[in-house]
Amino acid sequence: MISYKNNVKLGFVGGAYPAPPTIEDRFEKLKWQMAQAHRMGCEVFPGVPMGISEEQMQAYVDLMHQYGFEGVGQMPRCVFELAGPEKNRAEEELCKTLEFTKYTLGAKVLKNGYGRLRQETSRWNRTPGMTRDEQLARLTENLSLAAPILEKYGLYYGLENHLDFKGSELAAVFESVHSPYIGSCYDTANAFYVNCDANDDIPYLSKWALTTHIKDTKIIDSPFNGPDGPMIAVGCAVGQGNVDIPRVLDALLENSPVRDGLQLIVELGWFGCQVAEENADMGAYYRRACEESLEFIKDYVKKT
Repeated sequence: MISYKNNVKLGFVGGAYPAPPTIEDRFEKLKWQMAQAHRMGCEVFPGVPMGISEEQMQAYVDLMHQYGFEGVGQMPRCVFELAGPEKNRAEEELCKTLEFTKYTLGAKVLKNGYGRLRQETSRWNRTPGMTRDEQLARLTENLSLAAPILEKYGLYYGLENHLDFKGSELAAVFESVHSPYIGSCYDTANAFYVNCDANDDIPYLSKWALTTHIKDTKIIDSPFNGPDGPMIAVGCAVGQGNVDIPRVLDALLENSPVRDGLQLIVELGWFGCQVAEENADMGAYYRRACEESLEFIKDYVKKT
């Protein structure tokens, strides 16, 4: 059995290892992914099943125990509404989610992202009421209200840098909230999609990482020619792009507040039209890239 530094635990997001198209049922796809994760030596399975029956949910929980997986809960967007006019509803919804996460899933950490993959919920919005500083102030206010609720349940929340803000900006939010229950779901490559260098995030987000998305991305010449921009960011297997993954892993192993047993969860980026044009079976391409990513991380963090 392989031993890893800091007893880190590996896993992958569901989209990084899609089930073959021959498996059509949603729950059967989930079971297949869980079996594959176990086969590859993963100890974290972050997928939260949606739209399944109570019987299937119990079967899912049983499989999590059988495989010895850690889970990762999904934080609802009501966490960003605790300071708003619907604060009572938002707090009630949050508490229900935390109860489900703790007592049904048995997970210790939840994650989500503030940004919705649009300019509107990013640092680039200049509309009054939605400027960078205004959004960050509201985010700080809401997370400050969430912190004591999370503490009551003994659960942790990792906010993903989700194509919204720089790592330094989110780190400033975490500093202001100043709670051990609030930190980062550190996505190691998303900064490229905010037109920043993802490696600049390493010192800011590694020290707040409660869970991770270990992702790589490379910068290539744009296939759309000059009028649409000279360079674009596209996904790739971990270790093959412009993210300094060894530096990321070193920083996480040294600085994460949960560095003993930290979850290293592989996610793959947007591969781009060129890859899709060259690969008729993108599912197989994703699975191969995911396996290569896991092997790269395993090789780097294994004890020698």
